[in-house]
Amino acid sequence: MKRKILLILLLSLVLVSCTNKNNDNEKNIYTSIYPIEYLTKEIVGNKYKVINIIPEGAEIHGWEPSMKTVASMSDSQLILVNGLGLESWADSVSESVGEDKIVEVNKGIDYIKLTEGEKDNHGHGDYDPHIWLSIKNMIVMAKNIEEEVVKLDPENKSYYRENLERLETNLKELDNKFKSSLEEYKGKAIIVPHDAFGYLVRDYNLKQIPIEGINSSSEPDLGTVAKIVDVAKNNNINTVFYEYGGSEKIAKTIAKEIDGKIKEIYSLENITEELIKNKDNYYTLMEKNLNNILESFK
Repeated sequence: MKRKILLILLLSLVLVSCTNKNNDNEKNIYTSIYPIEYLTKEIVGNKYKVINIIPEGAEIHGWEPSMKTVASMSDSQLILVNGLGLESWADSVSESVGEDKIVEVNKGIDYIKLTEGEKDNHGHGDYDPHIWLSIKNMIVMAKNIEEEVVKLDPENKSYYRENLERLETNLKELDNKFKSSLEEYKGKAIIVPHDAFGYLVRDYNLKQIPIEGINSSSEPDLGTVAKIVDVAKNNNINTVFYEYGGSEKIAKTIAKEIDGKIKEIYSLENITEELIKNKDNYYTLMEKNLNNILESFK
């Protein structure tokens, strides 16, 4: 409670300086992670400016917005978040930015419930929050976003609906690529950097062997590494995935023990400036994930 009161008092000072800088005619929608930003931009087109709250390349787990960011968020029309405990900062800023502005986009998704052990490593909630790594979930999230945008701007409902339908077509095409390409590998396992790919492997009947926990904030001990090496050898796994932009150290250690190779995989919660310059997006990066997974089975 004290933290919220202090936040409100400090915001009153920040808001004064920020208000004069904002364009009253500019309509902003804020998003908490890259996949939501991607979906929102595809839906709103040129009707709204979409701003992702978390800086490019930043680690989302445990991230907290600055006072300036909170002040900017309070001037937005809508703040779209993943939910499921991913945005630990949401509750603390809700009174400052307006509780009715913060909307979770996870409605209608079949969540993966975490075990007690996974909760200990997770620190967010009862369910795996990495819902965007399922293309099927992204379609559901897109519909939820379109619904919220139409509430803001009902006059352009048909425009948003057309954009949503185009987006759905593209995502279904991507899902079909995964489905047809991975059909023959049902039951196969992949060694992933952390326990974030549960929705993806569930969609295509694969298994994940995580090196780290849900939030990727802890390194595995030697016992865990030894177990992963044993599982890899027993299941003829020859590839260890490391997260794009992250350390290759543990992946290389395991790969050396199994006489295998390492490959990158994208968790997509954020996107780097380098990827943006390369004109990569959710679609292209998921395609890269698919190609690397397929190569790992060869």
